Amino acid sequence: MPRSVSKAHTWIFNLLDNKSRLETAYGPIVLDTLYVIGFILQHSLLKSAFVKNLLDRLGLTAAERSIYALTSTLCLHHLINNWLPAQSIVLWQINVDDSEPLWWAFVITHVIGWIVIFGGCVIMDLQELLGIKQAYFSLYNYSEPLAYKSSDLRNLYAHVRHPSFVGLTLILFVTNVMSFDRLLLAVLLTTYMYVAWSTDQRDVVYQKSQLERKKLRLKAQ
Repeated sequence: MPRSVSKAHTWIFNLLDNKSRLETAYGPIVLDTLYVIGFILQHSLLKSAFVKNLLDRLGLTAAERSIYALTSTLCLHHLINNWLPAQSIVLWQINVDDSEPLWWAFVITHVIGWIVIFGGCVIMDLQELLGIKQAYFSLYNYSEPLAYKSSDLRNLYAHVRHPSFVGLTLILFVTNVMSFDRLLLAVLLTTYMYVAWSTDQRDVVYQKSQLERKKLRLKAQ
């Protein structure tokens, strides 16, 4: 008797046998991969010690965060405008037209994801994150904004500069249609965030202490 083949293996075999599907998706996948890698390289290069020292020698220390945010925006804009969908390969597709609760489940999940991202940016000082405070403080000869924050918070910022891991992961992976190009984007970005954000035990202790302080304040009200 022949060994039974799982549905997952059958899907892969059918995909590999369909030459036109693979040929149609090859070009978009290669270009999309290059766009994401470019975005990742920009993020890694601009936060490197080499670039920071270069900007410091040029007298642009106060503009470092603004330059980082601006170049990130330009790279992201280029990625969005030039992104090529690989719709010939779809890993899963869930029909939400016939199920209003299911449609709302996806919508609410994405709304929660964006709220987490925006709320985290506000909590972590959005003006400082975009470089606005650095320019303002430099104009009036103040110390850099991070100098006014605790050493524990500066240590956390050194490891995680902006929030969005949970929110962005939800937005990228929780979808009713998962094409191969979307999976590529989701895997590359989440992997980069996981590798680049290196929190330590000190960060965990600091976050726990802040949470406990918040709980005590709420109980005291």
